[in-house]
Amino acid sequence: MGERIVALCQSLNGQGEAPIILDMSLTHSLAFDSMKLVEFFTGVEALYPGVALEDWFIENCTDGRDTLRSAVSYLARFLAPQAAKG
Repeated sequence: MGERIVALCQSLNGQGEAPIILDMSLTHSLAFDSMKLVEFFTGVEALYPGVALEDWFIENCTDGRDTLRSAVSYLARFLAPQAAKG
């Protein structure tokens, strides 16, 4: 899951010089603006239908807590009950 989220960010970030890692913040490290964030949310929803990260982002966007690792953890918690349902 983490690799897919990093790959999504790499595709949105273009040919950035530094590698993208899970501990990077969407807004602080990657400097995603509102348009990039919408593209990120849309990309996540395409990868994981039925998942919305907007609530996660609202809770974590301050002080750089909007890391890719945090997003992956949220996705894992969200998707685990769905997987259990079959």
